[in-house]
Amino acid sequence: MSLILLVKFLVQFLKDRRFSLMMAIVALLTVNYGILRSARNALVVADIGNGAGSIPIFELCGTMPAALIMVYLLTRLLNKYSIHKVFIITLAFFSGFFLFFAVVVYPSFPIWEAKVTQWTWLPWNNFFAVILPHVLSLLFFVMAELWKIALLTVLFWGLVNQYIPLGEAKKYYGPLMLGGSIGTIVAGPIVSFCTSDFASQSSWSNSLSLMMIVLSLIGILTAYLYSKLWKEFAGPQQEAEEVKDTISVWESVRLCIKSPYLSLLAWITIVDYIAYALGEVIFLDILKQRYPDPRDYCAYMGHLSLWSGILTAFSALVVTPLLLRRCRWVVASLVTPVCLLVTGGAFFIAVWHPSTSQQIELLVFLGTLFFCCVRAAKYTLFDSSKEIAFIPMPPLEKMQGKLIIDGFCSRLGRGSASVVSITLIQVCGGVLASASAAGLIVLTIAVSCVVSTFKLGNLVEKKSGLKKAESSPN
Repeated sequence: MSLILLVKFLVQFLKDRRFSLMMAIVALLTVNYGILRSARNALVVADIGNGAGSIPIFELCGTMPAALIMVYLLTRLLNKYSIHKVFIITLAFFSGFFLFFAVVVYPSFPIWEAKVTQWTWLPWNNFFAVILPHVLSLLFFVMAELWKIALLTVLFWGLVNQYIPLGEAKKYYGPLMLGGSIGTIVAGPIVSFCTSDFASQSSWSNSLSLMMIVLSLIGILTAYLYSKLWKEFAGPQQEAEEVKDTISVWESVRLCIKSPYLSLLAWITIVDYIAYALGEVIFLDILKQRYPDPRDYCAYMGHLSLWSGILTAFSALVVTPLLLRRCRWVVASLVTPVCLLVTGGAFFIAVWHPSTSQQIELLVFLGTLFFCCVRAAKYTLFDSSKEIAFIPMPPLEKMQGKLIIDGFCSRLGRGSASVVSITLIQVCGGVLASASAAGLIVLTIAVSCVVSTFKLGNLVEKKSGLKKAESSPN
């Protein structure tokens, strides 16, 4: 009976043309991110990278400065062009890069590595030959990380938040997250097919090329649907009129610092990423012991994408709409830190305890539970609550706040986690050796996130109440 009600509920939403377009775009962007995440982890951890220990270094030295550059460029573009044009430009750039990397750069990498070694005229040629695979894996890692931030978090949700009022957001945003879970589920079989012996002819290079070709084709469809959604919201007549007020990046940063509302939202975003990233590094290193071959590793990442998508779908269909529509804002927002405490605690206790620390299958299972549950909570309840928190804000403050919080603070969280991971790995002597200290930090941060969420909840409810009072008729 409950299944029939869920189907009727979903069909009712799908009759709404705008909602259908939004959910399709979320699904397609998430499919591509799932493909990129699987390929990225396999490339860095099990292929030309230097294992899971490289991830914190790449986050700190690559993704953080790249996020700053991305925020600056997006700010300039959004001040000059409509958000529709900026989305198309950004999507074309990312798709072109990944296709070129997979089809041209990666297959020719061994040839260039050998050539650099033979170039005796080049000073430190052996050093450049050694560093070349790390540079390439760093470049792919950074671009894969920025894909979701730029296209989905900033440019898609930035468009939606401009035109969806607060009342409709509480109704739409929960079911809308179903698109993300569908995308995550679909990404799993795509990755599994591309890494299969039949499709790849037992070649990791062929697998990578196939995945990036699929990504490019999906990108074309995404651009078409985004253009349709833009016409539904704003229309081409507003293309040149959308951006009137402009603000610099540094003014946006000062705005976030001075506003208690934005400061708490930024802090919650940062600590959520720190806690998850610290646990992820430990899990990915354990996973490498279980699947040392890059194709097997990538295939398991595809399975992770599938299972996290199923959990996300359940949360999007059942949990998120129920909590957002019937409970206070703070209740939905607390689910993610609670998941961090429970699943992260179980995983790290197993890693710490002598009787379970050598049971790789158990550690992979608990790590998978941590990976999937936290991602499902984050991509439904946490993200929905965060987007709803932006809605009561003035338009300019809303857009610039999203650029800083989603474009930079998320990377600041990962970068801070990278600093902590690198320090712990160096002090403790390895990734797994750092698990005890990393686990304590994860659990402490999860508690901090709970406290901050309570404080922000009071501000969100106050601001939303003021907004309703302002909009009510006299």
